[in-house]
Amino acid sequence: MKIFLVGGYVRDLLLGRKPSDRDWLVVGATEEEFLARFPGAQKVGGHFPVFLVNGEEYAFARMERKVALGHRGFEFEFGPHVTLEDDLLRRDLTINAVAMDLETGVIFMAPGAYEDFRLKRLRHVSEHFAEDPLRVYRVARFAAQLPDFSIASETIALMRKLKRELHTLSAERVFMELKKALAAPAPRRFFEVLLEADVLDVHFPEVQALVGVPAGKNKHKDEKDAFEHTMNVLSYLKEPLLRFAALCHDLGKALTDPDLWPSHHGHDKLGEGPARTLCDRLRTPARWKKTALMATTLHMKAHRLPEMRAGKAVKLIEVLARFPGGGVRGFLDLCVADGMDADVAENLVQRSQKVLAIRLPERYHGLGPKCGEILLNLRAQAWKRFDLKGTLVTTWRVSFTF
Repeated sequence: MKIFLVGGYVRDLLLGRKPSDRDWLVVGATEEEFLARFPGAQKVGGHFPVFLVNGEEYAFARMERKVALGHRGFEFEFGPHVTLEDDLLRRDLTINAVAMDLETGVIFMAPGAYEDFRLKRLRHVSEHFAEDPLRVYRVARFAAQLPDFSIASETIALMRKLKRELHTLSAERVFMELKKALAAPAPRRFFEVLLEADVLDVHFPEVQALVGVPAGKNKHKDEKDAFEHTMNVLSYLKEPLLRFAALCHDLGKALTDPDLWPSHHGHDKLGEGPARTLCDRLRTPARWKKTALMATTLHMKAHRLPEMRAGKAVKLIEVLARFPGGGVRGFLDLCVADGMDADVAENLVQRSQKVLAIRLPERYHGLGPKCGEILLNLRAQAWKRFDLKGTLVTTWRVSFTF
């Protein structure tokens, strides 16, 4: 029996990246022999042997055979006769088809892997790549995680052939890959690679629809189209949830009247439908859906905050304070990525924090619906008396008579 450290942990070691969870591969053993060595192991694999030992997974080497559509349509062959080489050849990309013998320190690789590491290239291990449609999204996600890696043209061609089978994937699996891509250093590459492989429209047709649509006029006029603008906004931000907000914020531009382009009047309202549809298709958590819908419907109003009347501005910031992507500050970070001046946004954040800190005086408690009106008036008066640096420029007092 031999046990190898395998997959992503070894890959990241070779790339000089900080490795994450360790995966172990068991070669040349029966289940009984493995349990004799690890008597406390817990079996968790259903289709092939996978055991948990001290919280880490030990999977038996296996071969796979495609028998049906989808990423679950496989039969598995495992046992002491399956070699390390057999197991590496079933993997998706050559940079993931690597293993380390901890006893000797020897690294084992699938054919061509060394050259792909040297050239910084993402390339499929074998034609078996095309048997699992989920690998399309995995390649796009790895492109986002490794932005200095190119993708082999023959791998893009195989991804393109899998377009029909992508419909067999569960929404949960697609969203999982999306979420990982949005946490990667270069999330825009996830969507750009899917576009290059002509598969973006399978699960992200609303994003595909932005291709060729003018980004807008004035501050957006130098961007190729609304897709490029969306990718630029997404790239500016750091948090995955905010990046998802950026992905959805301009979906309505694909629905505006082409005769009026490059203007997109009303695209914020028009964007609610496609944002909701995208979230429902991917079965996003409620928090992600709320983030997308708020970003889509409110980003144009937030851009107008500096000129807005006090009462209207306060109502808006009270809503933005409930934005799942970081409250008022998170929403205005999105606006900065979308073209708002960063100093203006920071001043608005400071102003909002001071105004939202105002609470209803105790003497007005118990007045029913009037309480909300009084608090709004108090905050509106404060908003008018703060300059754009968030500084109170005059003293004030508000009284109410009933």
